[in-house]
Amino acid sequence: MFEITDHDRKYWQYEYDVVAKHLLPLLKECGLNSNGETLLDVGCGDGGGVSAFYDAGFVCKGFDIETRRVELANAMRQERNFEMVYGNIYDEDFPYSKEQFDLIVLHDVFEHLGKKELVLEKLKSCLKSDGRILITFPPYYSAYGAHQQLLKSKMGKLPFFHLLPFSIPFLIDKFPNEEKSFVEEIKKLASLKMGIHKFEKLLERCGLSVEQVRKYIIGPNHIRFGLKPISAGWFGNIPILNEIVSSGIVYLLKNKN
Repeated sequence: MFEITDHDRKYWQYEYDVVAKHLLPLLKECGLNSNGETLLDVGCGDGGGVSAFYDAGFVCKGFDIETRRVELANAMRQERNFEMVYGNIYDEDFPYSKEQFDLIVLHDVFEHLGKKELVLEKLKSCLKSDGRILITFPPYYSAYGAHQQLLKSKMGKLPFFHLLPFSIPFLIDKFPNEEKSFVEEIKKLASLKMGIHKFEKLLERCGLSVEQVRKYIIGPNHIRFGLKPISAGWFGNIPILNEIVSSGIVYLLKNKN
């Protein structure tokens, strides 16, 4: 059996706390009281979030494209009665594609996906008529919208570095000793540029409406750095400015009637 590291345990706990302390209260406000409602976690990661949903009363299933994370999620769930499996959302028969759910969750996954419209159509096919989709992501034009905090270089870690001219196509390749996978992912995010306006236009094309949205200057995900979430307030309603100040955003979606 593979080793579970201290980092694994801390990251699992962080995933759990984001859901338990911030996402579940939002769902409760919208009438999802988790009394046996079914949930699919797409990109389940280490499984901390799924465990929090399960502990709140959801009937959970989930999958992830990274084998080790699936193994870790199943190892860390302890006695909880759910399973995580390996799977790719782009596959025609992705995991649980023939089932329908009350809630589908993509926690900081959507910004990484290239075929976003296709993904939303796939998710809609797995959604009950009154079901919801919960999507969280950091808008691209925010301070760390390209996930450049993953870099080792101090310059690369600067807020808004990814928006500087030539920073992604030229400068990032000059930094020494960077993890290649991180660099490639940052380049990918730069090519996708998933911001708030672009996301909401995508929802319109896919026949989805916004039931609730929360925009944060400091998002729930930042609790792992010892920070408390701070709402973007009225700044979050100002076009263009909201793209810059919102470091994290939470959307609760439903089918248009």
